[in-house]
Amino acid sequence: MIRFVAWRVVGMVPIILLVTLVSFLLLELVPGDPARVIAGDFATPDQIEATRVALGLDRNVVVRYFAYLGDIVTGSFGNSVVLQPGRGAMELILQALPVTLSLTVVALVIAVVIAVPLGVAAAVRRGSWVDHVLTGLTSLSLALPPFVIGPLLVTILAVAYKLFPAVGYQPLSQGFAVWLSYLFLPALAIAVNPIAEIARQIRGSLIDVLDQSYIRTANAKGLTTTRVIGKHAIKNAAIPAVTVLGLQVTRVIGGTVVVEIVFAMPGIGALAVNSVLASDFPVVQALVLFSALAVLATNLLVDLTYGYFDPRLRKG
Repeated sequence: MIRFVAWRVVGMVPIILLVTLVSFLLLELVPGDPARVIAGDFATPDQIEATRVALGLDRNVVVRYFAYLGDIVTGSFGNSVVLQPGRGAMELILQALPVTLSLTVVALVIAVVIAVPLGVAAAVRRGSWVDHVLTGLTSLSLALPPFVIGPLLVTILAVAYKLFPAVGYQPLSQGFAVWLSYLFLPALAIAVNPIAEIARQIRGSLIDVLDQSYIRTANAKGLTTTRVIGKHAIKNAAIPAVTVLGLQVTRVIGGTVVVEIVFAMPGIGALAVNSVLASDFPVVQALVLFSALAVLATNLLVDLTYGYFDPRLRKG
């Protein structure tokens, strides 16, 4: 297992280098003079030149790329030049990270807590009205994107019934109940699609497992359905579901961009949109790199989870 993890980490290095190259080239792809674009329409020649020097645009592109790599290795991701001039790009990301992290974790918890029982119920009662209703609901859920679900939830649960705050965010230091009340609606808006995906995967893989001979043997011994599912079936059925869950993590992270704007939450998604609109490219570059590293870390975590469900990987 250690060798497997080591190879996975080594395999990430070329990907990380490719991401650094792509994020570096973002500045090169700006049409016209990047320094003039970033400095703004009303900038003086001196301000444009100062922006060019601040971004290192007065140096050769190859020299700048290796300097960019060197800065990343030393933990420097550049400074904001528009949104909050002088503040580090990573500092802005870390300031917004708790919001997005909270939103992602709550959305995934909601997705798993709802999807697993739904998938198990549909598999155990396959072919029944329960199975048909749950399958229909998951199909409907897949057709609704977060930017449609979010305003619907706000209109019904926040405006009409006033059960949750409509917009904003409160940190965990304000109390767990307050923190969760601000997160529930946006997290639910993101979780609807993953609930459908995970429930369908659980249903399909559990049906396959329930047809195996060792499950029929367990049933013949007189074990209860709950014991057969909980002890013998769900663990084997969870392996493909973990793959889907890993994919859903990246979708949830992507979904936060839209949801944070809809619910006026000061997270990384909102920071990304504001950085792009303001042409604050050092922050955009840092966000691209940070997002890629987050996805790679998630994939590594999914691979480690395989080891728990499939002991053969621990010996690999």
